[in-house]
Amino acid sequence: MERPSPVTDLDWNADRAREVTGAALDVWAELLDRIGELPPGRAEPQRDVARAMAWPVPDDPMPLDELAGLLRSLVLDHSTYPGHGAFFAYISGAGTVPGAAADLLAAGLNANVGGWALSPAASELELHLMRWLAGRFGLPDGASGLMTTGGAMSNLTALKAARDAKARGHARADGVGRERLAFYASEEAHATIVEAADVLGLGERAVRSIPADDRFRMRVDALRDAVEADISAGITPAAVIGTAGTTATGAVDPLEQTAELCARHGMWFHVDAAYGGAAILAAALAPRLRGIELADSIGFDPHKWLNTPQSSACLLVRDPAWLHASFDIDAAYVREDPELAGLGMNIGSIGPAWSRSFMALKVWMSLAAHGLDAYARRISHDAELARYLAAEVERRRELELMSPVELSIACFRYAPPDLPHGEGRDAYLDGLNERLMTAIRTDGRAYPSNAVLNGRYALRACVMSYRTEADDIDRLLDAACEVGARLDAQLRPVALAG
Repeated sequence: MERPSPVTDLDWNADRAREVTGAALDVWAELLDRIGELPPGRAEPQRDVARAMAWPVPDDPMPLDELAGLLRSLVLDHSTYPGHGAFFAYISGAGTVPGAAADLLAAGLNANVGGWALSPAASELELHLMRWLAGRFGLPDGASGLMTTGGAMSNLTALKAARDAKARGHARADGVGRERLAFYASEEAHATIVEAADVLGLGERAVRSIPADDRFRMRVDALRDAVEADISAGITPAAVIGTAGTTATGAVDPLEQTAELCARHGMWFHVDAAYGGAAILAAALAPRLRGIELADSIGFDPHKWLNTPQSSACLLVRDPAWLHASFDIDAAYVREDPELAGLGMNIGSIGPAWSRSFMALKVWMSLAAHGLDAYARRISHDAELARYLAAEVERRRELELMSPVELSIACFRYAPPDLPHGEGRDAYLDGLNERLMTAIRTDGRAYPSNAVLNGRYALRACVMSYRTEADDIDRLLDAACEVGARLDAQLRPVALAG
């Protein structure tokens, strides 16, 4: 066999790297310059977006100017902008400039942070960052964790560890068999809790939905009753999931009382702080998370209120040995004497994924480049803006506040002041506001989402982008009132006729 000749098509040098990344950087810079003048979202039909994104995959290299044109069209013509000041939907961070730069470097290094030998510096930075975050939440020395892709994976990973720790048998080897395990979460908890129970083989009905109080927080008395009823029925109470910042309203469950109940019955206490965990950095808000330091595990998403680029979430645990027990595997292809080779811990051994990107770098770089004080000021400001929104809603006769403001979410609805009270009013307002949410987005001034609270449809605004200011709040409320009035004029005569 002849000696193979080199094939260097994919091996671009630094000059070509600067050329292609420079083209992408130009598009990004234009987005940063223009984001305020663009609409926060678009009313473009799916079929049109699909047609625009049906890009060719050529046999020969695409010219750089053609590549750049496609990138520019994607970014500036067909995208939604969570970083826009008037984007209030869901719980989506804006992305930071330092975090984006870190992502470029992380992708260029291309470390697989599942194995230490493949990512020595990346692994150690991730573990260092996890220890630091655990300390900020008040977990004891020795607490640590790992980066995940989001709250769903953090919740699943934590509840897998809880299942394995609390099952009477060897659940990891044998499954749970006939033993019935129960998880407990507020009716306002994230849907991924039920999803995790399904994936873990317990079934969705294993999650007990605990009623919330008038501030949308889990009722500890109802939790206690549910746990005691399961114990009487021979069911093992395995884990309670407290929420620090619910998706709908930002409510924070009574974490201290929940932790006490968990300790009394030997249950795992997991806190889903994917959204609200960032409040720990703001002195005025941190007391609302009192009791989070008692958790066995905490899910926290920096890509939400810390605004780091997607995906960059994490799971923190009081004792990392629980994760080793639940996830470590013995495979010949990763077996190596760590002392002989001078290796550190494989982060893949404490979670379900072995192919892992260098997510920690963008979190650390965002924190380091901006500084903790800047984050504390901005998080506090977001909460202040949400309170301003609530005050403005209560000032305007045609709007009704639907929930108290706990963190940076406010829920309200459009309610024409001349609409008679009585049977059918709420049903009419539900339909009107459901239409209104979509109409506000189409209007282009703001981009809200929705919540259903006590069976009633509400418009929902989550203040999270560091570009949001009071003018953006005013634009949202102006659009709600103006577009709402037009819709009401169209819909009410039909409703009355029916």
